[in-house]
Amino acid sequence: MKLLKYITLIFIGCFFVSCETEQVIDQTIAIEEKSDVRFDVIIKLVDEWSGQEIPASTLPGYGATNLETGAIYFDSRYEVGLFESLPVGTYRFDARDGYFDGASSAIVEVSGENETPEGWIEVTLRYWSE
Repeated sequence: MKLLKYITLIFIGCFFVSCETEQVIDQTIAIEEKSDVRFDVIIKLVDEWSGQEIPASTLPGYGATNLETGAIYFDSRYEVGLFESLPVGTYRFDARDGYFDGASSAIVEVSGENETPEGWIEVTLRYWSE
C-alpha cells in the first residue's frame, strides 16, 4: 500500500514539473513572436589602457546571449564582430578570448533607442592583452 502511495506522489510531482516546463517554453515563444523588429549590431573593441579603437577581427569571434530567453547568437562568419538581425531584447555580449588576449563583456539593450544614424547598434568591449 505504501508503494502505491509513493508511485502516486511521484506521478503527481512529474505532472506538475512538466506543466511548469510548458509554461516557460510558451513564454519564450511569445517573446520571440512579439519581436518582429530586428537590428544589426556591430562590436567595437577599445584598448582598456589607451582607449584606441582596435579592429574587431583581432579576436576570434563574439557571442550574444539574450537575457530574457537564454538564446545564444554568434557573429557573422564573413565579418567578425557583426550580428545580423538580432531581435529586440537585452543581451550580454562576450568575446571568444585569444591565446594572450580577450575582451570584457557588456550588457546592452538592443532597441531602436540605441540605434546610430547609420542603422547599427554599437557595442563597445574593452580589449586586454598580456
